[in-house]
Amino acid sequence: MIEKAQYPVCEFDPKRDPVIHPANFLEKVLPATCVITFFKKELEQLVQQKGLPILGHLHSEVLDIPIYQYACEEQTLCIAMAFCGAPGAAVTLEELHAMGCEKFIVCGAAGALAKNSRVGEIIVPVSALRDEGTSYHYIAPSREIECHKETVDRVLACLRQMGIPFCTGKTWTTDAIYRETPDLVELRRGEGCLTVEMEAAAFFAVSRYYGFPLAQLLYAGDDVSGEVWDCRDWDRQKSVRYNLLCCAIEIAKTL
Repeated sequence: MIEKAQYPVCEFDPKRDPVIHPANFLEKVLPATCVITFFKKELEQLVQQKGLPILGHLHSEVLDIPIYQYACEEQTLCIAMAFCGAPGAAVTLEELHAMGCEKFIVCGAAGALAKNSRVGEIIVPVSALRDEGTSYHYIAPSREIECHKETVDRVLACLRQMGIPFCTGKTWTTDAIYRETPDLVELRRGEGCLTVEMEAAAFFAVSRYYGFPLAQLLYAGDDVSGEVWDCRDWDRQKSVRYNLLCCAIEIAKTL
């Protein structure tokens, strides 16, 4: 039963009978394990190097995103980019899941809220502050949402085994990239957030809604911890991005 609230985003419906569901029009053609990335050029580099074939597409009115097959000795998995923002993240998961994917590792970048952070630092978010709208359509209202603990534990164990330095913490998911004011940054940092991005809370909410394992790897990109933005060439960290994508693939193999 829906409870009325002052703000529509808080009027959560627990029923699982949406008018539109992707399983009604998409076929199960994908492998169970999927890596989702936001690194377009690095994924294209991997596709060219490995000769990865296309299994299908995520369709939209703006663009179609190819889904690639990645075959290894142990298993076959798929790799795709995600649509941006929390709604895009949810749509990406919904459709990949409807097409057969059951386990996910996500890799991307985030703005750094911590003072004196280094560009390229690896962060594994264990929870997200829900300052977006999409997650509220999947999980009842709450200030924060946790990532799938067992999958996070697997990610941490793999990173330790590979000797890759990392830290864990909370991320701030926002819908408004141009409304990260100094006061909000300070408030979120005071709540324990290490990073800010636009998708994690939605990824975690859809994962919990369907009950499938998912975890995320982020690297510290631009610095929004001060009064003035420092881009730190966050989108040109090619080696960091490529290595993190490869790392996500290796972790996904263990799920």
